Amino acid sequence: LGHSTGDAILTEVARRLTSAISPHATVARIAGDEFVVLDSTTESPTQSVVLAERILDALRDPMKGHAGDMFVTASIGVAYAVPNLRLSAEDLMQHADTAMYRAKSAGRNCIALFDDSMLENVTKRLDVETALYRALERNELRLVHQPIVDIDLGIVIGFEALMRWDRKDSGTVSPLDFIPIAEETGTIVPLGSWAINDALQQLRSWVDTGVCTPSTTMSVNVSPRQLHDPEFVTIVSNALDASGVSPEQLWLEVTESVMITEPTQALSSLRRLNALGVRIAIDDFGTGYSSLSLLQKFPIQCIKIDRAFVNDISTDSATQNIVRTIIAMAEAMGADIVAEGVESKEQLQTLKSVKCHRAQGYLISPPVDVQDVPRVVREIQDPEAWASNTN
Repeated sequence: LGHSTGDAILTEVARRLTSAISPHATVARIAGDEFVVLDSTTESPTQSVVLAERILDALRDPMKGHAGDMFVTASIGVAYAVPNLRLSAEDLMQHADTAMYRAKSAGRNCIALFDDSMLENVTKRLDVETALYRALERNELRLVHQPIVDIDLGIVIGFEALMRWDRKDSGTVSPLDFIPIAEETGTIVPLGSWAINDALQQLRSWVDTGVCTPSTTMSVNVSPRQLHDPEFVTIVSNALDASGVSPEQLWLEVTESVMITEPTQALSSLRRLNALGVRIAIDDFGTGYSSLSLLQKFPIQCIKIDRAFVNDISTDSATQNIVRTIIAMAEAMGADIVAEGVESKEQLQTLKSVKCHRAQGYLISPPVDVQDVPRVVREIQDPEAWASNTN
């Protein structure tokens, strides 16, 4: 929209902020789109939150612009200085800033009131963020692999590589704790590059030693941040060349959020990867916000049914119908289907009955370390054991 429009919006926001507060309060702009309101007359956290609510209300009406009406939302962090508590202006600002980021993570356009637990979380996050930069060079990262099976044949047709972090100073860190931080900070780019290279080298080794068939595939999760890296396609191409793995054996798994966040850039990267022969899968399908038109536009060769649908598939007819619909849609697109999170024989048998031909989950095998893969593959492919799971 241009700098002039941005300036006009900031001016209007400042005007509305000023009109929403008392004459005793002060409004200041401290960064590009960040404002601070200081009101020394508030006498409790509740009054401070009421002031923040007035500010949110002041921003609800659309703002006029050259291109039409525009809506501006705000994430507000509230910090209250308790009387007689030694708290510097810098500390108060830090508390408000911490609360603001909590409001952003809660979905934006809302208010968060600071409490001490937030500071503890920020400290923990900073510790993880700092250590994550050194994790690769310290060899603290490893991949575990979960087999993907052909339900009808009872054979392993692929693996999904999943990242694990064993910190030398504090033990195993959950992926739920470090993957989002890696994505936000951009560390996911070098970590993801390492993962693709390591996964493909491992697949090459398993094929060469007869652990799995020459057509076995390897699936690796890819974040929007990686797809927006201009070097990503080259990284993938070099990893394929170095490992000698055929491009058709590499599946890159993306979530539905990729189609929402800057879809044009993501689409360009995925099309270039597809042109190499690499195949693309939509992970956790059915839990995001993608439209069917976007799904049609992207070069998708596989849909992975989220465990949320698999959980109830053997007991709920409505869930079965949803899964049948997803399978029919995939067939119309010419795409494969993989069911995730299979944990019971009943689920596996129901999936087979609705013509879902591929699956993964703890019933088949949890993610396992590299050295355990040959044993796990033999156990899965034992004909009697597989027959007991599916019949």
